[in-house]
Amino acid sequence: MSEQSTVKGFNTSASEKVAMDLASAKALEAKISVRQKDLIFVLFGAGGNLASLKLFLALFQSFKEEKLPANFTILAVDLNPEMTSGSFRGWVRQDLLDKGPESEEMAAFLEHIVYFPFNVLTGNYQSLKDKISGLETERKVSPNRKIIYFLSLLPNLFEPTIQGLGQAGLLADENARLAVEKPFGSSLESAQKLNAIILQYCQESQIYRMDHWLGKETVQNLLNFRFANGIFEHLWSRQFIDYIEITAAETVLVPDGRGYVGALKDMVVNHLFQLICLLLMEPPNSLSADDIRDEKVKLLRVLKADPKFTIRGYYEGYDRTEETYIALKLMVDNYRWQGIPIYVRPWKGAKNKETEISAHFKGVPSTLFTAIPNTLVLRLQPDEAISLTWNVKVPGEPNNRQKSLDFLYNSKGGFEETIPEAYQTLIESMIEGDRTLFVRADEVEAQWAVVMPILNHWETLTINNGHLSESDIVHTYPVGSDGPTAANQILEPNHKWRSL
Repeated sequence: MSEQSTVKGFNTSASEKVAMDLASAKALEAKISVRQKDLIFVLFGAGGNLASLKLFLALFQSFKEEKLPANFTILAVDLNPEMTSGSFRGWVRQDLLDKGPESEEMAAFLEHIVYFPFNVLTGNYQSLKDKISGLETERKVSPNRKIIYFLSLLPNLFEPTIQGLGQAGLLADENARLAVEKPFGSSLESAQKLNAIILQYCQESQIYRMDHWLGKETVQNLLNFRFANGIFEHLWSRQFIDYIEITAAETVLVPDGRGYVGALKDMVVNHLFQLICLLLMEPPNSLSADDIRDEKVKLLRVLKADPKFTIRGYYEGYDRTEETYIALKLMVDNYRWQGIPIYVRPWKGAKNKETEISAHFKGVPSTLFTAIPNTLVLRLQPDEAISLTWNVKVPGEPNNRQKSLDFLYNSKGGFEETIPEAYQTLIESMIEGDRTLFVRADEVEAQWAVVMPILNHWETLTINNGHLSESDIVHTYPVGSDGPTAANQILEPNHKWRSL
């Protein structure tokens, strides 16, 4: 009997393994099939900082790893009428050389780049269509090729560019994909308007709204951390967690203010709300793009922000009106998280660059020991790691001491794999047609809906008895600090910001 059970158990396990291997093989085969299709990657704003610092480097890395189709063309679109394909390739080559040595691979990659001077505001989009058609003939591009229109542009250029592409019929192609960089709108109303314009010309399945933080491995790991580790998932609720803190400190200053929209719109609405969704949402039915995004939208709809629990500021010497610091206390109005504050604070001009999530657990209801409550820290950048504090006995003494158990999310932590750059991951996902790491229309609008009470309040500040309330004052803070001390006023009793 026991032998039969053992054999039966072994057979079941083996069959499950075979099924898993077959599923993995089919998934890999599907990815290879997608990558075998020819590709035209139309990059608007190809001469801008994002393209220079991130996009061409990401495309080159994918090329070196043979993750791009064999027949692909990058159509670099920018304003400069004096630029040629040859001179533009030289410009890209210099950017790549800043990151690594010259190679035959680099020379081969550069041959895939074609430059096209074009003004997205005044240009004739039929000429762009003709250029693409000419490239398809010249480079023997397959009729079922994929074409990605990547808008690496200032937000005020999104609408005219999308309308130009749409009216020229370039988005009607079922193989066309549209990638739009953040920020997606500047308010709920503007986001709804931009969504409406895009959906005039595209299906939702064609749209890839970018938030590059979703391409970061440590952000994607939040799902694995929560739903693949029972030790934490069972503790992940108001019953055991006292409060959660999210810090995003940047040492950089605002270079010239061009395009900067303030810490709330730039960091909170986009990046940090995505972290909150992955951190607090309910388990999705599957790992499909829509199942995951359904749960994120549900969470956003019960996420509440109150202007009374908002502190904003700017660093000393800053001469613009947009805040460079903001601290918020958010609440989640659902069963799992009712009553648990979520503190968020992004700012520029910090002493150290660091993005981390800290879950502060409730203290032990015991008088046996003097113990500091445990804290779980998920460090997203730099030096990606997971750290958990423990209270342990000091050798030779009866007292406790808090120590941390650290796991490094890199080669020192046991991973031989190289962590890919976020944009490389996102571009490869676009090519494969996987929208999991991109933001859906209702998700964008739900993000803006959370902060509209704050934005509306800022527009209609009222003075009570001749004085602004503390939450309405725009505070200053020294460069190299943790921001204005007034941020402590939104904390509940016995809560405090972690020191960086």
